Amino acid sequence: MTNNENFSVDNIQLDQENKEFLKAIKLVEHTGQIIYLTGKAGTGKTTFLKYLRKTTKKKIAIVAPTGVAAINAKGVTIHSFFKIPFSPFSPNDQRLCRKSLIINQETGEKSANIYDTFRYNEDRLKIMRELELLVIDEISMVRCDLLDVIDNLLRTFRNKHYIPFGGVQVVLIGDTFQLPPVVMNNEWKILSQFYKTPFFFSAKIVEEAIRVNQWGHIELKKIYRQNEKEFIGLLNRIRINQMDSSDFKILKQKHEPTFNAKENENYIYLASHNAIVNSTNLTKLNSLTSELFEFHANITGQFPDNRKPSEDLLKLKEGAQVMFIKNDTGESKRYYNGKIAKIVSLSNDEIIAEFDDSEKSQITVERAEWENIEYRWNKELKKIEEVVLGTFEQFPIKLAWAITVHKSQGLTFEKVYADLANCFSSGQVYVALSRCTTFSGLKLKTEIPPSAIITDPRVMEFAKTKTPDTLIDNFLNSGMADRKYEEARNALNAGSFGIAFEKLQEALKLRNDLNTDTFKRYIIVYLNRIKGSTSPIQYKKLQKRILENKALKLSLDLQNDEIIAQKEENEFLAQSNKELKIKNEEFKEHINYLHSEANNLYDKIDEQYRKIKELENLKWYQRFKK
Repeated sequence: MTNNENFSVDNIQLDQENKEFLKAIKLVEHTGQIIYLTGKAGTGKTTFLKYLRKTTKKKIAIVAPTGVAAINAKGVTIHSFFKIPFSPFSPNDQRLCRKSLIINQETGEKSANIYDTFRYNEDRLKIMRELELLVIDEISMVRCDLLDVIDNLLRTFRNKHYIPFGGVQVVLIGDTFQLPPVVMNNEWKILSQFYKTPFFFSAKIVEEAIRVNQWGHIELKKIYRQNEKEFIGLLNRIRINQMDSSDFKILKQKHEPTFNAKENENYIYLASHNAIVNSTNLTKLNSLTSELFEFHANITGQFPDNRKPSEDLLKLKEGAQVMFIKNDTGESKRYYNGKIAKIVSLSNDEIIAEFDDSEKSQITVERAEWENIEYRWNKELKKIEEVVLGTFEQFPIKLAWAITVHKSQGLTFEKVYADLANCFSSGQVYVALSRCTTFSGLKLKTEIPPSAIITDPRVMEFAKTKTPDTLIDNFLNSGMADRKYEEARNALNAGSFGIAFEKLQEALKLRNDLNTDTFKRYIIVYLNRIKGSTSPIQYKKLQKRILENKALKLSLDLQNDEIIAQKEENEFLAQSNKELKIKNEEFKEHINYLHSEANNLYDKIDEQYRKIKELENLKWYQRFKK
């Protein structure tokens, strides 16, 4: 990582002490590993995504399961990027097969295959084929079959059927202890025949990645949202459903059914159902006697309703409680996504909001702009570009006396008044309570019964698959070694033997492949190709260059101890011209021998490459073979 000591996102300075965060960044930079990045609420998962988006040199696309999540991540929805129909898919679904089946013998009618179901224009195909990094945000809400569809599409349209995700590195960001995927009963009736759970970790591609050791499960541990140890401990016990009687007594102390927040206290009401939230906000707005003002959004181009972050028509009154729905992009960082304020002054073209801080600071709210983007391939620059299809401009606030738990995921509040007795979904109570920055800022309208705290046992089991630190280090070393071997190979092909040797040295420090049979065979094949494509005069000159080159000298040491008797580098370079000529003749004879041997081995090696199906059998030189 370079020059990132002063980098910050969302007012959080990049923490050089956060080992998990830094390792995850390095895994993306130096490997092609599939990564699942998780962590408790407030551990910086969103910060990680923003940092990655800003710093990665890979060709990246960011997708999310919902429109709002996609806008917040500055990406697009999964369904729009891959043009996936809204229906369940079985692992052996004919719509994902490359060949059609005859479904009517009399008419010869054939079933739809993957090329019939998914039709992409040239630009979209180019993007998919050039893509290097795919980030899926809010992965906890992604259904298992959807991840398998993505895997099938990338394998097929990148023409790399034997590699997970067709060779695209995939980073999954989210927390399975938070909100789960939405699965209708009729959908699960179909999917349950093929999948253990609706969660993404039951996807066949995830099971395969874990099995072949291409899965990096990293958990961010440092919590930035809360700093009270007791509150953090309570939230963690709620998260994993290990509360005892004393925990419920502590929560009961927060039960204030008749609580009526003072006008300047800026509490937000969290509820489990939309009907409660909508009714609360409308009732509160209508109860204000001040004048009603309406602010219309400015929309350009294409901006679908399900992606709009706010209302087309924003209705406000002085005294209304609002929530900011976007981070302040200015230098002062006056507000963040989820910060509560009160409207203190309104006119047709101005909104002034006041924060509930010690200074009662006020700001003039300015309009903000959201972009609806699409990924396109730039033929001239040969890169993936974000093309803005439309914009949505509106004041970045919304009425916020109440909000649903579902829409609060990812937000941060200083004061929360929660109605959670009727929570019906796994992780809802945890998501709601963990929005609050302090325990003192939390109040409960209803007591939280044990039945409302739901943690799926399958999520608990999956959480145990966290990748050990030692294995993460191995992934990093192997990935960096692959990169150095690739650079050495490219330098070798260009005739830059000195650079090739330096890169080979760097690779060997990370992972020594010199004693492997596959490395030896690669050198044999490479030398055979050199001889076959070089004139006798050029070949003689090349022989001398090879003998004087340290990198290939080391390789030839492994092939024939009689040619070079494993002498030290300084001894070899100090040989007399006479000895060098003798060695040159011996080398020539040995090359002839290698040439005959290589002819026999080459076809076998080539056949071996094609038969390799599992990712764990792929060797470093195969990954970079052109």
